[in-house]
Amino acid sequence: MLGGCACGSIRFRHARRGRRSDSNSAPQPRRAPCVWCWGASPRIRSTITFAGAYGWMRSHWSERLMVRTLERLVLMGLLAAVFLAPWMFGAVERWAVHALTAMLLILLGLWGAKAVLERAVRVHLTPIHAVLLGMLLVAAIQLTGTSSSAARDEHVQASEATDVLNGRELDAPPNTRLSQDPSGTRQAMWRLAMLIGYFSLATELLRGARRRAGVFVVLMILGFLLALVGLLQKFAGNGRLLWIREVEAVELAFGPFVNRNHAAGFLELLFPLPVAMILAHGVTRERWGVCGLLACVMGTALALTGSRGGVLVLGAELLLLPLLWWAMNAAARPSRRFGVLLVAIVGAGIALGVFWIGAEPIVSRWSAIEGITNTLHDPLNRPMIWRATWEMIRDHPWWGVGLGAYAIAYTRYDRSTGLWRVEQAHNDYLQLVAELGVWGLLLLLGVVTALGRAARRALRSTAGHPAARFDRALALGVTVALLGIGIHSAFDFALQVTANALLFLLLIALLENSGAHHVEREVIREKSI
Repeated sequence: MLGGCACGSIRFRHARRGRRSDSNSAPQPRRAPCVWCWGASPRIRSTITFAGAYGWMRSHWSERLMVRTLERLVLMGLLAAVFLAPWMFGAVERWAVHALTAMLLILLGLWGAKAVLERAVRVHLTPIHAVLLGMLLVAAIQLTGTSSSAARDEHVQASEATDVLNGRELDAPPNTRLSQDPSGTRQAMWRLAMLIGYFSLATELLRGARRRAGVFVVLMILGFLLALVGLLQKFAGNGRLLWIREVEAVELAFGPFVNRNHAAGFLELLFPLPVAMILAHGVTRERWGVCGLLACVMGTALALTGSRGGVLVLGAELLLLPLLWWAMNAAARPSRRFGVLLVAIVGAGIALGVFWIGAEPIVSRWSAIEGITNTLHDPLNRPMIWRATWEMIRDHPWWGVGLGAYAIAYTRYDRSTGLWRVEQAHNDYLQLVAELGVWGLLLLLGVVTALGRAARRALRSTAGHPAARFDRALALGVTVALLGIGIHSAFDFALQVTANALLFLLLIALLENSGAHHVEREVIREKSI
């Protein structure tokens, strides 16, 4: 071994044993290697400096560790928000929205610290971002723009109705903005901006297969717990929501949701995922039993919510799963017997659970089906509300009545006795067009187009890749879940609940990222600043 140890600025050169030095060179003193050099391999033939190694560790290893730690903290915070939102009674109240907003600000601060360490800001944009930002822009115009002179009288009447409902004096200056309820529009914009923030974080963080698998596990735990608590509360409750909060109509509640239709919408987004994992072989056969149990428990809870729309969507999702699976694998000719057998087993398990617990709530709800068209039986008569909404769209075709202003604008079109206040159209598509006008229709078409392209891209990009079975199964389950909630949105307003909207956007982020690493071209556009 020639030379000395490289502690400090002296460099140390490793040589093979038995190699002689040049006879003409001066003899070099022998020095034992230090602890740092002994830690390296004796075969290394490179130059090492202690100061350089320490600097490299501090500048690279420590920063990478901090970046990964911050990413994991942000991901944990994102999942915590999705997990806690339904237990905040659906996060429909202001305190819940404030809590979720505070969590988002903390997560954005951590994400900003990560960007400082990386010395770059990366933004992954999707078409859904454009649609959501477009909604925010239209709402901002509704707040700043003024209505025409022909519509000012109508705005004055709506403003007076708002004052009466809110208990204010009528001598205040009338509202002449495009939005008939500026306060409601501001609140809707605030909630929409919060959802955009969470969706942006999810799109950025869920680009790894292991992370998507972890998110799937968290969602299954959430769905199982919510279904179990809902069933226990329904048949062993004390007349309070989650056994702690008093509500006016506890018979309409299910789990932490004050409305059974909201709970049904949440479970509709989770039920197809475990079934798709079995159908598309996304998990090993040893885990099929666990996925089947999760599907049966969530399906039973969904049926026992008492939501007629939930039962219809449950049947539709069971039919769509094998049909979509056969369509996306037409060339491979998958076994149709397996799909039919799986749907039959899951359906039988759900039916057994319903009859074991008690099918009376379902029978009573479907026996009252005539109440949908009878005002005496159902004060929230849907056809009557839809007709009034069409009149609202006809009177405000361009800019609508304002995002979040439907409840105030509806008072002019209400043909009922007025004992019940209608706050939603019970049809998300009609309400979006009524609130945003023709721009809402364009944005709605943009959402449908963007989701259709994302689903087709995810299902095709993972086809033919044996290592991507989990992503293929996840894309199948998410696609069916989005179709199911789309069907339910035609006669309800589940997506207007913050918890459901947050889960909906998380599933879209999973769909956008599924299969992104199995195709040659990039699925999501990345912008670096």
